Amino acid sequence: MFDWANKLRFNAAVRSGYDNNVNSANTNAFGSWFGNLNGGVNYRFGAPRLNVNATLTGGITLYQNPPPNQRTQGTIGLGVSTEYRYTPRLILTFNTSSSYQQQPNPSLIGSSQNQNGSYIFTANSFSGAYQWSDLFTTITRLSFTSMFYLDNILNTGGQGFNQPAFSQSFRWLVKPTTTAVLDYNTDYYGYAQQGNSSWGQSLSAGCDHTFNPQWFWNFRAGAEFRTYQNNANGSGTSGTYIGPYVTSNLSWALGKTSSINWTARVGTQPSGQSNVSFSPAARSGLNYSQGITAKLKANAGIFYLIQNYKNAAYGPVQDGKAGLIDYNQQSIQGNASLSYELNRIFQISTGYQYMTSTTSGGSATSGQEYNRGISYLQLNGAF
Repeated sequence: MFDWANKLRFNAAVRSGYDNNVNSANTNAFGSWFGNLNGGVNYRFGAPRLNVNATLTGGITLYQNPPPNQRTQGTIGLGVSTEYRYTPRLILTFNTSSSYQQQPNPSLIGSSQNQNGSYIFTANSFSGAYQWSDLFTTITRLSFTSMFYLDNILNTGGQGFNQPAFSQSFRWLVKPTTTAVLDYNTDYYGYAQQGNSSWGQSLSAGCDHTFNPQWFWNFRAGAEFRTYQNNANGSGTSGTYIGPYVTSNLSWALGKTSSINWTARVGTQPSGQSNVSFSPAARSGLNYSQGITAKLKANAGIFYLIQNYKNAAYGPVQDGKAGLIDYNQQSIQGNASLSYELNRIFQISTGYQYMTSTTSGGSATSGQEYNRGISYLQLNGAF
C-alpha cells in the first residue's frame, strides 16, 4: 500500500557565507553575511510503458545586514518529466519546470539581467516521437514559456513575456553512431504591453553524434526570420530580422571521475527590457567536474551571455520623450567549488560564485550594471 514511499529521495543543505551585493545593484550595494536552508524531494516511478520523475525544491535565505525590506529571500521550484510509450512506435513526453525566484538569473532565456523584484519563470513542453521506419523518426513538439514579475502583475512594463512555440524535427539514422537532423521552429513573443510583439521562424540542420559511450555531441545550424513591433517611446515602428541560429551541446566523460559539459546557442530571445520586442543573443556555458580522490571532488563552471538591444528608450529626453539608443549587455557567471564526502549521507563543500553585468550604453544604461561575489560553506545530506 505504501510502496510509493520507497521511491522518494530527500536532500537538505545548510549554507552560510558572505554576499557582497545582495540586491545585484549598480550603486549603494549592500554586503551581508547570510544563512541559507534549502532542500528537495524527488519521486521516480517506472513501469513497462510509463516513467515519471518529479522534483520539488525550495530554500530560504536570511541576511544579517540586508537592504530595506530584504532581510529574507526565498525560492521554490517544481519539475516534472513524464514519458509514455503509447505504442511500440509512438512515445509521448511531457516536461514542465516552474520556479519562484528573487534574484536575476541570466541562464534563464528571456529573463531580465537587472534586478526587477521577485518573479515566476515556467517552461513547459509536450511532444510526440514517431518511428516511421528503422531509419526515419519525426518529433513534434508544442511548448510554452512564460515569465512575469509579481510586483508588476497589472503593469509588467514589457519585461514579462509569454512564448508559445511549435517545432517539428525530422531525423535520419545515417549510421549507428550518427543521426542527421532537420528542425523547423516557430514561436511568438507576447507582452502585456501592447504593440511590442514578435513572431519568428527558424530552420536548421545538423546531427547527433556519439563518438564513444562517454562522448556525445549534438549540433544545429541555420537561420532565423522574425517580424516585430517596437513601441518604444511611442514610435510604433515595425520591421523584420534575419540572423543566424546555432545550438551546440557537448557531453564528455573524460574518465571515471571527470567530465565536461559545454552548451552554446546563437539566436533571438525575449528582450527582458521595456519597449524592446526581442534581443539577438549569444550564450555559452562550460562546466568541468574532477574527482581528486575517492571522496574529494572539484567543480568549476563559467556562463557567458551577450544581448543586443535596438531602439531602446534610454536616450536624452526631448519634447518629453526619451530618445532611442542601441546597446549591448554582457553577463558573466563563474563558480568554483570543492566538496568532500563525510559518509554515504553527508557531504561538506565550500565555494565561490561571481556574477557581473556590463553595458555599452554609457550613463544611460549604467543602472543595469553590477558585480556580485558570494562565498560559502555548506553541509548537505541525501537520503
